[in-house]
Amino acid sequence: MGRTILIVGATGRLGVALANALAARKDNVVLTARDPNKLEALSAQIAKSVGVSAPPFVTADLTREDAVETITGELRHERLHIDDIVLACGPFPRTPFDELKREHLQHTLTVHAIAPLLLVHALSEQLAASQGAVVALGDAGITRPYTNHVAYITAKGALSTGLRALAVELAPDVRVNMVALGIVADPEADADPLRTHRLATRSPLGRFGTSEEVVHAVLALLDATWATGEIWGIGR
Repeated sequence: MGRTILIVGATGRLGVALANALAARKDNVVLTARDPNKLEALSAQIAKSVGVSAPPFVTADLTREDAVETITGELRHERLHIDDIVLACGPFPRTPFDELKREHLQHTLTVHAIAPLLLVHALSEQLAASQGAVVALGDAGITRPYTNHVAYITAKGALSTGLRALAVELAPDVRVNMVALGIVADPEADADPLRTHRLATRSPLGRFGTSEEVVHAVLALLDATWATGEIWGIGR
């Protein structure tokens, strides 16, 4: 029997890749995101492609104050015990500095840091009972900031600090780690070859990462039983 893994932000591009990879290795995935239609479609797709029962899902908008209660309440209702959590939360908002407002910071901090940290806190007893793990997708921009993303980078920085604090609070029963990502290729968004080339040349490897490479790192951290409080930087 595989482990039961809650994927937060499951319908995003990397969330989808992670959900499929975990299901393919016979883990039991539980999906959560804010769009019920995308969740239903993803659940059906995983069932068809992997040959498993359709994974359960919970619709929750992390910007709402009741998001954590909604998720944990549905898990209780379905009698689902969570062993591990993967935090693949989006979005990736562009906020020009001249337009930065309080609500931009409040929104990104809520989605990327406050709600995820409270969710881990709420499920900490289940995670501890399973000697579980939390792995979050972070951003290399927290140590190498780039323009027009103050709100997003601030939120990811808060998540990074918060998770390291949780790693201490939850040790030794729960491992908490993060993958700090460089730019990951997006065939739909990377339509401008000149822009793509310009950004790719900033990396020592001269290219963007792939979803498959992100999945490889996340699965490795889920299984790395002697790692906690770590931030693995990939794609720099």
